Amino acid sequence: NEYKSYLSISLECLMSRHRIVRNYIGIESEYYDDEVFGRSLEDDSPLSPSLHQFIYNRDGSSGSHSVDAVVEEDDNDAVDQMCEVLDDQFDMETAREALHMYDNNVERAINHVIDGPVRPKPKPVVPQGSRPLKPDQLAKAVKSRLMVDGNKTPTNSRTPTNSRTPNKVNTPQNGSPNLPKRVLEVKDSTPSNTPKKKSRPKDIDVLGILNSQVEAKPLVNVAVVGHVDAGKSTLMGHLLCLLGVISKKEIHKNKQESQKLGKASFAYAWVLDETGEERERGVTIDVAQTRFETKKRIVNLLDAPGHKDFVPNMISGASQADIAILVVDATQGGFEAGFDQGGQTREHVILVRALGVQTLIVAINKMENVSWGEQRYVSIKTDLMKFFKTVGFKPSEVFFVPLSGLEGVNLTETATIPQLTSWYSGECLVELVDSLPPPERPYEMPFRLVVTDVFKHPQQGLCVAGKIDSGFLIVGTGVVVMPGGDGTLVKSITINEKNVDYAVAGDQCICVLGGIDITKLHKGDVICEPHAKVRTTYKFRARVLVFDIEVPITKGFPIDLHYQTVNEPAVISRLISVTTNTKANGEVVKPKPRCLTKNQVALVEIKTQRSICLELYKTSKSLGRITCRYGGHTIASGMVVQIT
Repeated sequence: NEYKSYLSISLECLMSRHRIVRNYIGIESEYYDDEVFGRSLEDDSPLSPSLHQFIYNRDGSSGSHSVDAVVEEDDNDAVDQMCEVLDDQFDMETAREALHMYDNNVERAINHVIDGPVRPKPKPVVPQGSRPLKPDQLAKAVKSRLMVDGNKTPTNSRTPTNSRTPNKVNTPQNGSPNLPKRVLEVKDSTPSNTPKKKSRPKDIDVLGILNSQVEAKPLVNVAVVGHVDAGKSTLMGHLLCLLGVISKKEIHKNKQESQKLGKASFAYAWVLDETGEERERGVTIDVAQTRFETKKRIVNLLDAPGHKDFVPNMISGASQADIAILVVDATQGGFEAGFDQGGQTREHVILVRALGVQTLIVAINKMENVSWGEQRYVSIKTDLMKFFKTVGFKPSEVFFVPLSGLEGVNLTETATIPQLTSWYSGECLVELVDSLPPPERPYEMPFRLVVTDVFKHPQQGLCVAGKIDSGFLIVGTGVVVMPGGDGTLVKSITINEKNVDYAVAGDQCICVLGGIDITKLHKGDVICEPHAKVRTTYKFRARVLVFDIEVPITKGFPIDLHYQTVNEPAVISRLISVTTNTKANGEVVKPKPRCLTKNQVALVEIKTQRSICLELYKTSKSLGRITCRYGGHTIASGMVVQIT
């Protein structure tokens, strides 16, 4: 009787293994009953002679396949798995001996090679006089064999079939495994290529960290604007060299290459103008971005193009700035060419003010060409201050500094030239940046990141670059890309080529996203929280200030709508009213005007061709500002007051 009980237990184990293999290969039970079990495909369906040779023959009368070949193939697979774990720390013969010793148990064989011999699994022996196990006792015994290192969770713990958790094996609800025990052990013993997870970044108290960092250097985004050939790139390139951001070796290389092309004065400009087209044409085309530190600030520098053909790129850079540095040419005729009608000095000042920049540093460059003359400095300062008042800059928010970008005078240290120190005793450029109050950041507002670039990294995958306008972002957070509404996961965050666990408002960062296609992301999209999405619309109302225009604005007037880093074709569909000022309490002077002329403030309705992301100006100043251009000129700018 005891022997019969033992046989029944063995038979039950074999049938359990049969069910394991059946579930593992994915055959449904309703099509896999006892009537068809044991029959092969050739018993029911005729096969061609060419296919017949690849079918396993049970009788062994034909074909080259055998059980030994299958066993040998399993051995080779097991050896390959050991190679992945141990690399070249053992020879093939040792691996095969360890596998045969432990019946192809890869986990025990690896332990044998690394730590020395492990006692082989004893064969089951039923002692004489012992009572056979009942079915429930047998289930407990099998379950205990599936425990790993005393952990109460079986190695094949239940996970959903659609789960994305790696290195997990699906099992049915009753706890019986879907894979043979050897396969389970291989799955669990194979080391993952991903690093071990640390503490969850999502549990970081970002606001608490920010409040505790009293002595940390604040971040300031500075945009460098001005007329073409004013010397912006040369000024910033020389500044980076004096601060030690750029090595002397790179500057020496730029000097040699620029001298070969007959452009020796472009050596410092090439620090930021790195593309071949920019160096060949001698102008900045795209916004160059770099970062440096001063004694009191961390400065994120944005060198914007000055040519009128690249004003959209300039708007993209200035929209990310907290402070603007306006570079003007002090040479005779140079300042007049940029400031008079047709120059970019006026338009750049209008744009930075329309984009929300309130603090302006005027760098009067190339002062060595006028022998550091005080009269020339005062003349330029007087003309600019008259214009700044009409745009909306307060005199207390505008600062002037004379300097030379090519010679590096008055950039990082106070000048010692007698011609300059005789009449100027103010701060140098870097000291002036340090003395300005840091901008206030809306850390507690809903998270908003405006995408400035989308690219695919060869190792990391899909990446987006942009500036966080409000809130904060933590690695592992699920976010939504608007206006499309596609969800994605933030896999990593990089700031200044360093991986960080979180980023806050004001940071220029690169985020690696997962679970989204690159076609779903575009420049100008806004990444936000799923429970606090940014608003999207085709139509909105804005209170705008009309600039010096030649053609009056009428109903149906086509414009290029600029907001943040995007320009979108749009139409002024309605002229609602003319008001006294741009504030919300402005009185209506004329309802339903037929046209708008220069220097008027009006409430208008604008329609776009595609859905765009906007916020009310009172909610988010950065996402509530717009700029209107037509025919290559800026004609109006304003703020969003109603989204319909």
